[in-house]
Amino acid sequence: MTAQVYTSGRRLALGAGATSVHWIGAECYFALGDGAVHIVDAAQLHLKKQIHQGAILCATPHPIGGALLTGGDDGCVCEVERECFSVLHNNLRGKWIDHLVASPTSGVIALAEGKVVSVYRSGETEPAHTFTYPSSAGGLALDAKGRRLAVSHYGGATLRYVLAADDKGVALKWTGSHLGVTISPDADYVVTAMQENALHGWRLPEKTDLRMDGYPAKTRSFSWDKRGRWLATSGAQSAIVWPFVGKLGPQGKPPLQPGERDALVTAVAFHPSEEVLAIGYSDGAALLVRFADEMGMELDEPGEGAVSALAWSADGRRIAIGDEAGRGAIVEVG
Repeated sequence: MTAQVYTSGRRLALGAGATSVHWIGAECYFALGDGAVHIVDAAQLHLKKQIHQGAILCATPHPIGGALLTGGDDGCVCEVERECFSVLHNNLRGKWIDHLVASPTSGVIALAEGKVVSVYRSGETEPAHTFTYPSSAGGLALDAKGRRLAVSHYGGATLRYVLAADDKGVALKWTGSHLGVTISPDADYVVTAMQENALHGWRLPEKTDLRMDGYPAKTRSFSWDKRGRWLATSGAQSAIVWPFVGKLGPQGKPPLQPGERDALVTAVAFHPSEEVLAIGYSDGAALLVRFADEMGMELDEPGEGAVSALAWSADGRRIAIGDEAGRGAIVEVG
């Protein structure tokens, strides 16, 4: 059953496809494929700032708050605030900034350029150290404490204590090309998206292998619920939501499949405190699904491009949506 849930909303003409979207306090920052950042404040006033010479490939909130960190194909990482921006990192060799993560708990910033991951401490303008991997990083993830860094690459993933420059790492091995990576809120699981439309996971510290397959497309979006009981993923005609309870997590257990439609799921985002999942689709539509009664609630109708970005405000009362065609929205959720 589907109902319309929004109490009010605002459509946005972003001017370019959204790479990601983030809430910085009461302001919403859309990182865009044309190198700009589109900022919407609490009064719904708009500001668009050109930050990079090329596309923004990745973005994350600054660990001390008040700014967005953006990584571009111009080799720069920038700190973007409403009134100004500055360059934190500039790769003069022109290598793309493929991935970027930060932790407000530890103050760490980590960025990937090909096989090299540079680690910054908050407030410093030079990297504390770098780690090198056997192939280009497919994804980065920090645990909830901001202490351990997972990097996916060909042949598996590597876990390191991010502030220990001499940490040789714990190898999590599995043949194949590993793309995005995520760590569960309790740090008991590391899960990667693979090239062949499947997920692979490891339960720690035993490094027990977990295989999750059957996807018709690659998984490009992960989201954990607050308690770490569910991992929602994209890549099918419904959200694929795996149960992570018990000693083997999803092993031998079927996933939930909420929000089935005739379009592929391209983005997922759990509500910050409730078992409510926002789902974006390849046709531009977006829904909410409430787990308690499986009620589906319409957020946005189909458009011209796939939903590429979803983000909840910290209080869970607003959700921001961006798509590949340059359409955006901020929806007040009732």
